[in-house]
Amino acid sequence: MLGIALEILLSYFILKYFNHNFVDALGLKPDRRKLMQLALGIMFPILFFCIFKFTLAWLVHNPYKMNPGYTMQDLIGAVAYVFRAVLYEELIFRGALLYLLIQKTGTNRAMLVSSAAFGIYHWFAWQAFGNPVQMLVIFLMTGSCGYIFALAFVRTRSMYLPFALHLGNNITQMILFSGDASIGDQMLLRTFTTDPVVPQAIISIPVLIIHYTGFQLLGWYLLMKVKPDLS
Repeated sequence: MLGIALEILLSYFILKYFNHNFVDALGLKPDRRKLMQLALGIMFPILFFCIFKFTLAWLVHNPYKMNPGYTMQDLIGAVAYVFRAVLYEELIFRGALLYLLIQKTGTNRAMLVSSAAFGIYHWFAWQAFGNPVQMLVIFLMTGSCGYIFALAFVRTRSMYLPFALHLGNNITQMILFSGDASIGDQMLLRTFTTDPVVPQAIISIPVLIIHYTGFQLLGWYLLMKVKPDLS
């Protein structure tokens, strides 16, 4: 939490130096619209990835099962960990720096810089150096997600929606489906280590496309339907 507190203070003074109000610049003053965006932003990735993961589990005959040793204390601890990590990243990549980049370089360039930085950051976070193919996949996958989060900031002029999309994504992937080795097994586990059935290419290819781009493409489509906040 100390790191987050320092980020907030640094963001405050950076924006103040450039004559911008911290709360107004980052759209932090809550209202009904922003709270609705917060709720829907969390729900969207959870719904999307649950449909995808459970459908894929059905196709490969490898259903998910509840982790028998999982407790409410485990859940609270994991959610708190993910919440802090997401807030930390959002303050860096969709906070004061993105706002100032938009002011200085324009929206499109600022979004590209933010998303590229987000992709490169995950090389360090996931210790992916030494494997060029893995680095490229990580850069494209996380960078495109970063672009969606940046677009959410641009369309709403607030950190609420990008934070919500990021949080919902990470809660689903890391906690609900135990997809991050750094925090270990969480709520749901696959029944078998190896899938009993391997789908044919006609199924595997669309599954791979959805896995790597589905959330981003659908997120982009829905965000473009959001009426921009012009206030």
